[in-house]
Amino acid sequence: MANRKLRIIYRSNSHAPFWLVAEKSGVWEKNGLSVDTSPQLAREKAVEALKNGHVDLISGNHHNLYVRNAKNGEDFVHLAQATNNWTENKLVVTDGIGSVQDLRGRKIVADKLTSHAGLNIWLFLRQEGLDVDRGDVELVELRGATEERWRRVLKGEFAATFVTLPHDARAAKAGARVIFVRAMPMIRGVTLTTTMSFVRSHEEEMGLLVRGFADAIHFFITQKEQTLEILKEYASPILHMESDDEVERLYEEWAQSLERKPYPALDAVANVFQLAVRRNPEIAGFNPLALWNTHYVRALDDSGYIDRLYQ
Repeated sequence: MANRKLRIIYRSNSHAPFWLVAEKSGVWEKNGLSVDTSPQLAREKAVEALKNGHVDLISGNHHNLYVRNAKNGEDFVHLAQATNNWTENKLVVTDGIGSVQDLRGRKIVADKLTSHAGLNIWLFLRQEGLDVDRGDVELVELRGATEERWRRVLKGEFAATFVTLPHDARAAKAGARVIFVRAMPMIRGVTLTTTMSFVRSHEEEMGLLVRGFADAIHFFITQKEQTLEILKEYASPILHMESDDEVERLYEEWAQSLERKPYPALDAVANVFQLAVRRNPEIAGFNPLALWNTHYVRALDDSGYIDRLYQ
């Protein structure tokens, strides 16, 4: 019997490490699936591709579907969540900044402010008592390369910028100071997103997909050397890694962040929903859990399958 086929696009190259490891480790074939994964970086096209049946699932779409479900009654759904933490928690700062609180009254440069990355910064600062709307801090938008932002901090044009690895180490090597702040709970990265109409017509495939998803996480966490080989050969060119050390750090961050049981965390869901409400205040009364269907993760968990993987 031929493997059942699924087409998945991921919304950012930052998702590539997971999907490449899943592909190269053989977990899909083990579960009777043929999964075609590829990047889709034209964000405005991803949801339409899903609705039109050109793809079956999306890896991503974290905050922008709440409004579509809440206002239009569309049937988008999240099935599983690989990570529940914000990893852009490395703060490149100018002299005199020793903590987040020292940013009060200063300018912070960021990528697109209405994107997931920019909204994360808004929420993190607000939770730390620095409200952009009150003027406690100023967020300045500068789209484009991360390196351009941290180099302008290094020149003293801005007080700080938030970066992901490997930019923290690259900035430090260039002479910048880097502060590590708390990893805010957040739905980000690899999220299995589809529609309930597709789920209802592909019940068996969804069960196999979530089992393969758990297998891929297990492989990533427990097979470090093989995973590193895959990352070095396939992910490094995509993410422009410059050394084995950068790949090693990438692996460690992923391995520490991955959920062995890929449920969304409630505080991460609450936080990502605040990003949605920031853009669309009229949906504040919508229950964000309505967008989640953890039935397949729950069934797999109840079977004891995931626990047995780690015994």
